Amino acid sequence: MNKQSSNEPTQVFISDEVLLMCHNLALLTEKEEVAALLIGQKITYGNGMTVVSVSALSIPPRGEIKKDRVEIMSEDLVNAMEDAKHFSRVKGENLNVIGWYHSHPHITVWPSSVDLQTQLNLQNMDSCFIGIICSSYNTDTTTMMKEMKTVCFQAKQINGLVHRIDVKFQVVPTSSTSQLSFGVIVKHIETLYDELIKNYNQANVDDISPMAQLHNDAVYTLSGIHMLETVAKPMLQMLETQRESSTKRIQILQTKLDQLNLGQNYEYFCDGDYKNNDQDNLPKNSAYLNDEDLSTSLADPVISSGTIQKKSSMVSSPV
Repeated sequence: MNKQSSNEPTQVFISDEVLLMCHNLALLTEKEEVAALLIGQKITYGNGMTVVSVSALSIPPRGEIKKDRVEIMSEDLVNAMEDAKHFSRVKGENLNVIGWYHSHPHITVWPSSVDLQTQLNLQNMDSCFIGIICSSYNTDTTTMMKEMKTVCFQAKQINGLVHRIDVKFQVVPTSSTSQLSFGVIVKHIETLYDELIKNYNQANVDDISPMAQLHNDAVYTLSGIHMLETVAKPMLQMLETQRESSTKRIQILQTKLDQLNLGQNYEYFCDGDYKNNDQDNLPKNSAYLNDEDLSTSLADPVISSGTIQKKSSMVSSPV
């Protein structure tokens, strides 16, 4: 087996919330591509292994809106670097711009020749720079089901031609969606909504016929509803799920706390009896549990004759 080239990352990890954001962005606009820059860490070990971890997105405003083209401008890279500094302060990590992302609505997930050339140019800044593409609004001809595909890649020039290098990645689960991710998504929705209003106002600058006005109003309304259904509604449902899970966990922890507080006023005996500390007449021949046994049994005690058994105290973790 050939040794891996030094310009290829050995392992790539992408947080599930970043991948979810990429999918949401791809579904926001069905007729135009969207782009973003990937923020995370690159760690190189002494044995030559390089690990790339993607933990955030920086979403620039779309300078040129086309069905089959999206561009990453130099000012977008500068702004993404500033976002990386902000995320570093908030998360307490050393984060940088380590890749780019864009969508392919209604076409294959594989990068075009333009995508590969863009990727090759970006790799001149960092040899581990990666690219991610999400294809959306496609239908599997066999199952006739809607599908969403994602590919991670790099580019390499061989004999004057630029070739795609597939990069395997692993999705890292997170316990809950961070406020940073919500902020990025909300900001991007505001940007797309501003674009929608701008286009709507430009279409109505001149005197137009009532039929044209009606058409513009309908397009404006449908586009706004599409944004709500694609991002805002799923985001609200996810927050509701997290709230319910957190409420249940609070109730469980409160029950355990009440049990611990109750245990401070009672002393347990090996024969299963307990007596209030305020009473003076304690059996002389009773052996007290030690502190370790007491703290263990108070978690969720079931008092039976002669023994103290403990129920399972496993709780479901938040979504």
